[in-house]
Amino acid sequence: MTTIYRDGRIFTAVPGAPFAEALVVDGARIVFAGPLEEARATAGRGAREVDLAGRMLMPGLHDAHTHLLAAGMKYRHEVRLPAFAPPGQVVDELVAARPPGHVCGGHDAWVVGGEVFSADDDPGRLTRRQLDEQYPDTPLFLYDYSIHHGVANSEALRRAGVDEGDEYGHGGRYRRDADGVMTGELIEEATWKVLRAVPEPGADVYRDAVEWAVGMCHRYGITSVQEASASRQALEAYQELDRQGRLRLRVAAHLVWRNEGFGMASAEALDRLLDDPGRWSTDLVDTRFVKVWMDGAPLPPVPTHAPISADGEVEDEWLLVQEQELFDVVRRFDADGRTVKVHCAGAGAVRVALDAVERVRAVNGPGRPHEIAHAGFVSEPDYRRIAELDMTAEMSPALWHVPEYGLSEGFWFSRMIDEGVRMTIGSDWIITPDPNLFPGVQGAVQHATHPVPLETALAAVTRVGAQAVGRGSERGTLEAGKAADYIVLDRDLFTVPEDRIGEAVVTETYVAGELVHAVTGAET
Repeated sequence: MTTIYRDGRIFTAVPGAPFAEALVVDGARIVFAGPLEEARATAGRGAREVDLAGRMLMPGLHDAHTHLLAAGMKYRHEVRLPAFAPPGQVVDELVAARPPGHVCGGHDAWVVGGEVFSADDDPGRLTRRQLDEQYPDTPLFLYDYSIHHGVANSEALRRAGVDEGDEYGHGGRYRRDADGVMTGELIEEATWKVLRAVPEPGADVYRDAVEWAVGMCHRYGITSVQEASASRQALEAYQELDRQGRLRLRVAAHLVWRNEGFGMASAEALDRLLDDPGRWSTDLVDTRFVKVWMDGAPLPPVPTHAPISADGEVEDEWLLVQEQELFDVVRRFDADGRTVKVHCAGAGAVRVALDAVERVRAVNGPGRPHEIAHAGFVSEPDYRRIAELDMTAEMSPALWHVPEYGLSEGFWFSRMIDEGVRMTIGSDWIITPDPNLFPGVQGAVQHATHPVPLETALAAVTRVGAQAVGRGSERGTLEAGKAADYIVLDRDLFTVPEDRIGEAVVTETYVAGELVHAVTGAET
């Protein structure tokens, strides 16, 4: 049925014409956006009219950075623990939760959960000693809140083949106590052996995790995403759900290069996956994307990002990929028509990534719009280079405005826009409890030193997101001929106080004209 929406704030995200009086939708497509009388003439007799009653309608949101399978596993199938709890409480919570959680049955049972971690100088931090007291025979691994590190008990280390005398080179670290004994705390790539030893729970569990995560996206108005760690397990779940007609989400899947933790496979297996991306492509899943991690996380208590020193040099202690290797990787995928999202937590990682992409442009010429993932910390000379290299600054501001994380000086939104950078915003869901993008939008509007107008922030999570994945002609704005991916909010974001933007409730979500989420008035 043809539907006319009227009497509300209709934000089209179209440059130069960001608002419309009415919107006409016919099936899976938008057929008109503009004056009400023209909308009625276009729709013809018999069209259904919806009175928005002052509410806001806008394009469906594009989440430029999410981890749907990992988030689904975390919140559906793993043990959840109170963040930063003391060791005694962590152990008590684990015992109380047993056996629920991510438990693989039989004699190979493992318990996986999170989040825990503490600084090197914390004498009361959780180590394998406390875990071994309650779990002497059950392998156990607990993530920290950044998902880059974790702590394992002795049985988990044994099953993973980590010996007391092992050392971990550049890219990871086994923490040790004052006597040189392993504490079970694993930094960055040092988690890989343990993660690879955890038995897989099965395809049905992975599908359940992804389907739940998709439902959460719909709840928060997200109709398209960039899956930032598309493992084989995630791709299989996406493919099967799409085959069954249960996906109902547009996915740009970034296949993982080399990272055995996020990739959930050996480096060799990840290479094989990258060699045949078309095998996993569906109507809703686009596999022309790659993910590379340049460094770790800028989060306390164990920062593992690659910054730039006071004298302007890249500090490479936690630089996981050197420039020449990144150049080779990006050149290969650029020539193959694939977009590379490069995880850069520190300004030094950004610098090295830009240098590599600049060399690729000199060899390959203009190509895919590669991305700097997170882009929270960038050195002064490098903002303009992002634009000059036709790269996307994917901003994931979910944590930057939370004082406890110490990131408030980063994420210069207006500077990106002033330099002409293509800027998107992602939730980085897995760290956050949900994929809600509106708190990040509010944060961008209220940034203490580099705010942007609301229209710009909303464009970043709609139109620009679609452009970044090569789908700008198909979605991202409310224009005739584009997909009917749109949402209805409980408030007009342009009239409410800025402090209330992040509280917006999505009352309806549509993908290709199909209602995939709705709440009643009592739920708003």
